[in-house]
Amino acid sequence: AREKNLKMARGSRLGGSVGAAFLLLACLTGSQGLTFNVDPAKEECLFEDISSGTKVSGSFQVSTGGFLDIDVKVTGPDERTIYSVSKETEGRFTFIAGETGTYRACFGNFMSTVTPKTVSFVLVVGEGTPSQQVAKAEHISPLERSIMDLSSALSQVQAEQEYMRMRERAHRNTSESTNARVLWWSVAEALALVAVSVFQVFYLRRFFETKHRV
Repeated sequence: AREKNLKMARGSRLGGSVGAAFLLLACLTGSQGLTFNVDPAKEECLFEDISSGTKVSGSFQVSTGGFLDIDVKVTGPDERTIYSVSKETEGRFTFIAGETGTYRACFGNFMSTVTPKTVSFVLVVGEGTPSQQVAKAEHISPLERSIMDLSSALSQVQAEQEYMRMRERAHRNTSESTNARVLWWSVAEALALVAVSVFQVFYLRRFFETKHRV
């Protein structure tokens, strides 16, 4: 279908070119994001089928749970490790798929025995390398090339926005947790102050109380 549209683009310089370019862009990039929990001493894995030569980028953020740390490991179809970190709160990775197959991203919470972790993960599967594209460079008009460059830039902006949302969510949770602790600490201090004041009143009254003998 994309080859057919590209041939039409050469015949119609403006309208057909724009239509073909947008149909091309619909298949070039894809972004996926989700939030999930990783139970204590467990591992959660996500799978994605990716074609060879495709640019892949991802980011993760631990928003709640324990010390906000997680183990992350990304492996290819040949079980080769592409990205691996241990006890990290957030991170990013980018790579070019070396072969077609199922790629795996695993998040391990083995360092925790009682606390689950909430992880936000965004995966952006971008366009293939020039050798993997259906159209050759000489078949693409300047307008089509500009639209594809714009699509790539927009995908990067989208990934950056998702990453900033994850950071904002984690910082908001931290701020709300801190505010809650300050509130309860203030309540505890007020109750302790009232209790000490009542104790002092009764103690002083008993101290100055005059005893009468019958």
